[in-house]
Amino acid sequence: MTDGEIRFPSLGDAIAGRLTTGVVKGAVALLLAWIITLFIGVDMAFDRIAVALVLAFVLSEIAGAVIERPIVLRDRRPNPGGFAYVFLPFTASIVISFVASYALHRSISASAVVTAAVAICNLAELLWMKSWIPGPTPEEEQATIDEFTAMTKEHFADDVEEIKRGARERTRDRYYKKKARDEAKAQKRKGDGKRTR
Repeated sequence: MTDGEIRFPSLGDAIAGRLTTGVVKGAVALLLAWIITLFIGVDMAFDRIAVALVLAFVLSEIAGAVIERPIVLRDRRPNPGGFAYVFLPFTASIVISFVASYALHRSISASAVVTAAVAICNLAELLWMKSWIPGPTPEEEQATIDEFTAMTKEHFADDVEEIKRGARERTRDRYYKKKARDEAKAQKRKGDGKRTR
């Protein structure tokens, strides 16, 4: 695969993907924030914390996509792994979460709750996805796709042949039925023509 054939998602697609996963992480973070507020006294209503949490997630997911983009393009892999790829977006999400929630409500305790919820969710995702391990190169991905395609063709070859044979038989049967109908019509017309004479 040449460099001209390798195409990575655009920055807009990367942001959309991050925001989509951010919806799931945001719901989990909202639940975590609610649990945290049960144990820690916060000087703010939970609905205001929820607004700060949504703002923090949107901003941190956009920033994460923007930070990851140069690393992805430099290493020419969708998931390049490594310290910078993992640490920079994670740190940015923590800083952005705290700053955004503090700027919104001017409450250290509420900002700490929002930041803790965002950090726990992002850390769980990072550990689950093992983002520090480099993913496959585009060539490796293409080789896997080619191998899967060949295996699929081999596995279903008998079925495909049976379907083709059945289609040929149906086509042949339709042809002979149509030919027989046409001949019968021609004979009928010929017979009708003799009677009128």
